[in-house]
Amino acid sequence: MVIHPDAESDSKIDAGATATAYELGIASDHIADTKGADGVLRYAAAIAVEIDEPTNKRLLRLIDYHVLPWLCGLYILQYLDKGVLSYAGVMGLQKELHMDSLQYSWLGSIYYVGYIPAVPLHNRLMQRFPPSKYIAVCMALWGVVLTTMAACDSWAGLMVQRTALGSLEASVNAGFMLVTASWYRKYEHASRVGTWSACVGLANIIGGAIAYGCVAGYESHPSAKFTSWKILALCTGLISVVYGICMYLFLAGSVVTASWLSEDDRILAVERLRGNHQGIGSTKYKKYQAKEAWLDYRTWTYVLFVLSSQIPAAGLVLFNSVLIKSLGFDTKTTLLLSMPGGLVNICCNYGFGWLADRTKKRLLACILANLISIFGAALFIGLGNVSPLHDRIGQLVGYYLMSGSSSTAWFLIISLMSSNVLGYTKKTSSNAIVFVFQGLAYFVGPLCFTDGPYYHKAKDMTIGLWTASTALLAVMWLLNHRENAKRDQEMAAKGVSEQAAATELAFHDLTDKENKGFRYVT
Repeated sequence: MVIHPDAESDSKIDAGATATAYELGIASDHIADTKGADGVLRYAAAIAVEIDEPTNKRLLRLIDYHVLPWLCGLYILQYLDKGVLSYAGVMGLQKELHMDSLQYSWLGSIYYVGYIPAVPLHNRLMQRFPPSKYIAVCMALWGVVLTTMAACDSWAGLMVQRTALGSLEASVNAGFMLVTASWYRKYEHASRVGTWSACVGLANIIGGAIAYGCVAGYESHPSAKFTSWKILALCTGLISVVYGICMYLFLAGSVVTASWLSEDDRILAVERLRGNHQGIGSTKYKKYQAKEAWLDYRTWTYVLFVLSSQIPAAGLVLFNSVLIKSLGFDTKTTLLLSMPGGLVNICCNYGFGWLADRTKKRLLACILANLISIFGAALFIGLGNVSPLHDRIGQLVGYYLMSGSSSTAWFLIISLMSSNVLGYTKKTSSNAIVFVFQGLAYFVGPLCFTDGPYYHKAKDMTIGLWTASTALLAVMWLLNHRENAKRDQEMAAKGVSEQAAATELAFHDLTDKENKGFRYVT
């Protein structure tokens, strides 16, 4: 049975559709009326449709072609926009506005004073509106805010501007997680998150080149009214405005509204998501799912991980150029030397994302990425402890490994949340909790880098926290592995095969809110 989109909105859903809704991860407490129900229900077959591999690959290529480029382009611009301050730190910002190192650190932290309270609001609104459209609107608005940086002539003005920028950019990571989950199968999540998160590295390369050009251009025209960092802010802001408008107009809101999919392909695209047990997003807020998000111990393991891994990473984002310049390089050389770290980031984020989906061992890929970060930090710190300028090439290699892989495990955890949190309200609620704490980590991070110019205490803190985050990843793997084994045993006791659980209703008890056919990604 297929429920076609032209069915009347008040039509009753039969028992077969109820079973399908359960299997797809759609709460069955309100599907007697299709109004407000998950859009996937309109295209869901009551009996699982087998999709052959050539058809699956064709659909995946089609989705990749129409969705991934938009996400990648937005992430490049978002990271460039957020990173303007890092480049400005070596382009004369502090000298021009008479700031000390503590005031500069506060410019990095104040961004998250806007970010933190905005996260729950964005997550609720992204349940009400298509996340891709919502993010596009936010992007156009933050582009406008970024252009106002060129008009700031005081530290206080920049503090206000950075707060507003953070409140708008808070929509991105949580929104991308929802978009990824609504288009792709769970063992495609890591590689897709790896693809768009690798654009952080591409943004580093592009940003370094643009910043270098701005500095070179200003030096050749010293009478220009705009200094180099103001030119950089104006250029990146205007590009973001145009991109946000285009993304709103041309990126589809979901599988069931994509104009580039035929009716038959929409049904097949929905069937591809059946094994996720997640649907693509109900607009109805469910209090019991929000409660589950707060009480689920996995939510708090994610919180502990983001705090331990991203406090150091936040400092590295803001002090990227400053740390390189502390090795004795001039401004233009520093901007050029910031670019190779972007290449390492591309390799790590994309490579470990691909490895996670290929091996279906996402948490083990996280652990490997963290070990590279720790090794790079140890090399950078160890050589620097001999003397600040000892073996600068070796220190640079350590720094590239450390900074290039510093967020790889976190992006893989974002993909893990996409795969392992069922129920749209629970997913948006978990997002709100975890990303609020990410904002807290990024607020605290820059304030830990106050012992310049060589930041010895901050470097030691980085090693300690990353070691703790690696231990947390091992705990996550153990918890998920044990839960999956427990469910396998329960299925075996009831005589349900593993394949039946994946394609049909395992433990077909609609009074049970926990979907026993679901297995956690490890």
